[in-house]
Amino acid sequence: MKIEILFPEICNLFGDMGNMKYLKKCLPNAEFISTAFGDKPLFADEQPNLIYLAPSNEKNQELIIKALLPYRDRLKELIDNGTPMLFTGNSGEILFKEIENYDGRKIPALNIFPFTAKREQYTRFNGLNHGTMADGTEILGFRSQFTYWFGDNSDCFFVKCIKGIGINKESDKEGIMVNNAIATAQLGPLLVNNPAFTKRLLKLMGAENTALAFEDDVKKAFEIRKAEFENPKTKFIL
Repeated sequence: MKIEILFPEICNLFGDMGNMKYLKKCLPNAEFISTAFGDKPLFADEQPNLIYLAPSNEKNQELIIKALLPYRDRLKELIDNGTPMLFTGNSGEILFKEIENYDGRKIPALNIFPFTAKREQYTRFNGLNHGTMADGTEILGFRSQFTYWFGDNSDCFFVKCIKGIGINKESDKEGIMVNNAIATAQLGPLLVNNPAFTKRLLKLMGAENTALAFEDDVKKAFEIRKAEFENPKTKFIL
């Protein structure tokens, strides 16, 4: 089993490399390949069991688009073939049609998903999310972002929000899921905080019978966090 981590030296904001640290605990015998920025991705020639990309700053985000542009068609092919992928924070925006900067400059992205991200210069949105995937899997997460996403994700959302906003303040559907490729603005780290989702992802990766690392603890932590999210006094815009 091979898991490809793209550009971890520049995509490591908000502690989201914790997703891979946890997955390594769940899959101690799997091969984790860290593709350095500037290197040829493993997915160019092989089909990893998972491709992971964590958030980066805006400058590096634009460099990543340029670096992956030669592999755009291959990436789309893998998405169409159902290869599991997880893009957290702002990393999924590289798959969009374009990113609109706060000064109006439009940055062409990989144009795999028909969405646009719009950046704010100084206004950061911080908030919580509580929602369910289409199959009922419950997700808890938080957001910290300078962008909102625009487009119709009514048939391809990651989670439908019980509380919190969707891809923008007018939406109740967060993230994008096409086949097994997920782009979500939620942080966490998502896999540590959502054991049911992690089990679901492991199944998609071909590791259906894998026990979660620290399973009792992460399940207890989820229930404690869920109770906090369900508390009427909890603020979902921070």
